[in-house]
Amino acid sequence: MGQTLPKSTILRGYQTFSKVIHNGVCIPGTLLTCYVDRLEAAGRKEKGVALIGFSVPKKKIPLAVNRNRVRRLMREAVRKNIFPLRQKIAENDRSVRIVLMFKGEKTTDIKKLTLHDIEPEWQQLQQKIETLI
Repeated sequence: MGQTLPKSTILRGYQTFSKVIHNGVCIPGTLLTCYVDRLEAAGRKEKGVALIGFSVPKKKIPLAVNRNRVRRLMREAVRKNIFPLRQKIAENDRSVRIVLMFKGEKTTDIKKLTLHDIEPEWQQLQQKIETLI
């Protein structure tokens, strides 16, 4: 198991995010919302791939420093716990695009937000994603 989240597995770009959000399945949580778009692997070169994008809305967190901190926390939670999801995707021979969006309120204290707050939320969402695949 690798210690990093490779750049090749990170989803980027406004158009790809909007495709996943509009075509995918929404899985709501308390702090995070997850959008999952399953792709058929029949016509694709990549099989068993999970592409993950991270989004922190400017309306929820106005300061860029705080948005980047939340994004780093989300990325770390995914990096630590992505291995079982990747195995499940590889077993089912599918490709999946996931957009993980921060949904906290303006009243959420970003400075007190830690990995211990985000990681259990991601694990719950990950279990729901595994049932969809």
